[in-house]
Amino acid sequence: MDDGDMSTRDSALPDGLTRHDGDAPSLVVDTPAGRGEIHLDGACVTRWAPAGADEVLFLSDRSRYGEGVAIRGGVPLCAPWFATGRTKDRGPRHGFFRTVRWSLTEARRDDDDVTVVLELPPLTRIADVPGVTGVPADLTATYTVTMGAQLRMALTITSPSEPFELEEALHTYLRVSDVTTVRLEGLDGARYADRAPGGRAVNAQSGDVTLLRETDRVYASSETVTVVDGDRRLVVAKAGSNSTVVWNPWERKAAELEDLGDEEWRTMLCVETANALAGRVSLDAGESHTMTATISVRED
Repeated sequence: MDDGDMSTRDSALPDGLTRHDGDAPSLVVDTPAGRGEIHLDGACVTRWAPAGADEVLFLSDRSRYGEGVAIRGGVPLCAPWFATGRTKDRGPRHGFFRTVRWSLTEARRDDDDVTVVLELPPLTRIADVPGVTGVPADLTATYTVTMGAQLRMALTITSPSEPFELEEALHTYLRVSDVTTVRLEGLDGARYADRAPGGRAVNAQSGDVTLLRETDRVYASSETVTVVDGDRRLVVAKAGSNSTVVWNPWERKAAELEDLGDEEWRTMLCVETANALAGRVSLDAGESHTMTATISVRED
């Protein structure tokens, strides 16, 4: 099933999935188990909540949409490099996966879960994107998203003809009541690089993580992270991931971001499933790597 078959005709899609075309095409999921939205630009999941629950993902009121634009919120895809790459000179920042328009190749429903499969366009179509140099011309990527009572995202990247050093992140923006009062369980004892102003390259986490200022940390951890937000717990489990990124711009940096409201930083927390910095993945020719994140909600 290719993207050309996926018009707004309901008959082409399973029950519970609707496509909205236009300048910013999206897929909307609505089943008894949960609801959500995926933008084809950047393959960005922008909304998700299990039935009866509040929105789990943060999405800025100032976010921009459309091909070539990185969405501020949801789960942007950072790849095939993280930030400006290991050489610190790659562009666009966080790679081009989050700014190109992906193709819908499959959609199905299993009970009350809806699964969609998206494919990265051929690199020959995006060769003029700055920074694409140095990427294998036949690099491919498939993104499988399942929405229902949980949100499951699996990014598979393949380098068919040559070795490639891969960095990637599912840049998950979680909606929280107040970032200054939440805590993160699951990172105790993990080493991390502090990328915030004045931060040190090597640190060790002691106890739960709390945020007191601008935070930009890359933890060497493959463990599940739980965000404790009052009586609500947001659980981020993962596989194929060597790193967890914890990020919040805080007041000063938020004011510098045109697509983020000055006070919106208080209600967002990024907990990113990643392979970054020392946690990068070395792909041999013909090898694939899959990184998966599963998000669930518990109410106490």
